[in-house]
Parts: sequence; C-alpha cells; structure tokens
Amino acid sequence: MGADGAAPHRPSAAGAVRWFAGRQVAAVAAARMSVEAVGRARHTAVLLVAGRELRLLRRRRAVRGALVLLAGVAWLPPLVLPLRAGSLGLATFEESLLLAVALSAVVLPLLALLAGADLLAGEIEDRTVVPVITLPISRAACFAGKVLGRAGLLCASYSAAFGSVAIAIAACRGSTGWRDYLVIVVSGLLLCLVCGGVGAALGASTRGRVRAFGSALVVWLAMVFAVDAALLAAVVVLAPPPPQQIGTHGHSELAAPGRGAPIREHQASAPSEPQRGVSAVWLMALDPTDLFRISAFVWGPALRARLTVGLPGADSVAASVPLAVGWLAWLSVPPLVALWRFRRCAL
Repeated sequence: MGADGAAPHRPSAAGAVRWFAGRQVAAVAAARMSVEAVGRARHTAVLLVAGRELRLLRRRRAVRGALVLLAGVAWLPPLVLPLRAGSLGLATFEESLLLAVALSAVVLPLLALLAGADLLAGEIEDRTVVPVITLPISRAACFAGKVLGRAGLLCASYSAAFGSVAIAIAACRGSTGWRDYLVIVVSGLLLCLVCGGVGAALGASTRGRVRAFGSALVVWLAMVFAVDAALLAAVVVLAPPPPQQIGTHGHSELAAPGRGAPIREHQASAPSEPQRGVSAVWLMALDPTDLFRISAFVWGPALRARLTVGLPGADSVAASVPLAVGWLAWLSVPPLVALWRFRRCAL
C-alpha cells in the first residue's frame, strides 16, 4: 500500500516489452554510430597519410627525374619514328604502337619497381615512419595511405604524359588507331601498379633502401629478360606447326587411302589451335611484362590481326579470361604480401 492507501503502480507486460525494445534500439543505434565514427576516423587517417606521402614526394629530386623519364617513354615513340624517314613531326597511332609496346615493357617495370621498393624501405631506414605508426592508427591504414598517395601521383603523372601524347597525335595526324593506343596505355598503367606492388613487397623490411633497390633490379632483370625468354620459348612450343610440316610427301600423302588415316589420327589427338592459343595466354599471364604485351595484342583491334598469324585462337573471347585473372592476381597478391611483411616488421 502507498502513503495515501492506494496500490503502487506496476507497469504492464506490454509496457515492459516496449521499454526493453527501446533500449535495444538505442543500443544498436549507438553501436552503429560508433562503427561509423571509427570508419570515418580510419578514412581520415588514410587520407592524412596519403597527403603526407604526396608532400614528401614533392620535395624529392629523384621523383622529378623519374617523372621526366616517364614523359620521355611516352613521347619517344612518336618522335623517333619520323626520323627514320628523314622528317620531323609526330608518327601516327598505328605507326607508334609496336615501339610503344617494346619500350614500355622494358622501362615501365624498372621505374615502378624502384618506386615501390622506396615506398617503405626509405622511411623504415630513416626511422621517419615511427612517428606515424605510433599514432592511434593501424599499420594497415598507414600502408594504405602511403600506397594511395604514391599510386595517385603515379596515375596522375602517367595520365598526363600519355594523354598529352594522344592529344598531340590526334591533332596533328588524326585519330586512326587510337583504340589500340588506349589499350596500350591502360595496360601500361596496370603494369606500373603491379610492379609497384612487387617493389613494395620487396622493400617492406628493415634491410634498408640499398638492398631493396638491389632486389628490385634483380627482379626486373628476371621479369623482363629471364622469365620472359622462358615463357616465350614455351609459347613457341605451343604454337601450331606450319602447314608444310604436316606431311612429308606433299598433298598425295593426304589423298592416299593408306596414309591418310594416321594423319587424321594425329590431328585428332593433338590439341586444337584455339586451345593452344588460350594455353599460351595462361602461360604469359605468369609474367607481368608478358601479360602487358599479350593484353595489348588481344584487346587491341589492329594488333589482334598480328597475333592471330603466329598464335591462332589467342584472339578469342576465352583468351580474355586468363588476362583478367592474371591482372587481378598480380594487382592483389603483391600488396597483400607487402602489408603482411610491414605488419611483421620490428620498428
């Protein structure tokens, strides 16, 4: 009984359920707001580290030299080819395709590997990364910010260099063959990002920048020359034999009833030409430089005709599957390895 003699008020079961549900909704909303706050803090930390990386790169003289060399790779093919004919000017898109592929396959991996090796090795050796990782941010956020800043500068410089070349050629010589040139430019940018990730995986340790640069040079030599030669030899083995090697006695051997059966049996047991082409594309996807070359030839409309002469079937739709798988694997695995090594690095 209360003081006035009335019975105390007791909440009903429905009211208790509503009160409990309200508390649960409030708890869920608070948890969601905290998660969103943590997500915003992580994004802010990544952007702050990326801005710091851009400021550091802007002060370095070696970075400016690398950007000048990148511009030289873009402008050299259309400027050099007219000199063979004794004239000055710019070559067309179609004339500069093969030289652009050959030059980019050699120079771009070297630049990207050295830039990636310096991503963490330099700051780890100079101990300038220690104040960053002591802040209330994870090493993954620090790594993501540095990658974002360096990759953003690389993409902007690359697009400016090759974009200015494309605009100049289109204005002076016409736009014929621009699709093939666009395929080469996009594939070259992917090659730079892949080699940058490989370089970052090499430099994510406490060995110092000199050893990281040495490892990057060794990987460049193996990637561009040794592995490339081995894969090209395997592709030559997979290439179909010339027609004159089918028989030894000319067309009479195909027409002879006693000799035609073994030839048909051999042709039936051998893999078809499209299968050979797709298998060759899978092999070339094992090396980033060969992946860059085969991407330019498979996805380029004019270069595709040159590919079908020596490797029939590589221009089919099935050949795009190993290209996509190869690019996704090379773009994702080396940065993950670099992050794993950076987390295990004792600073």
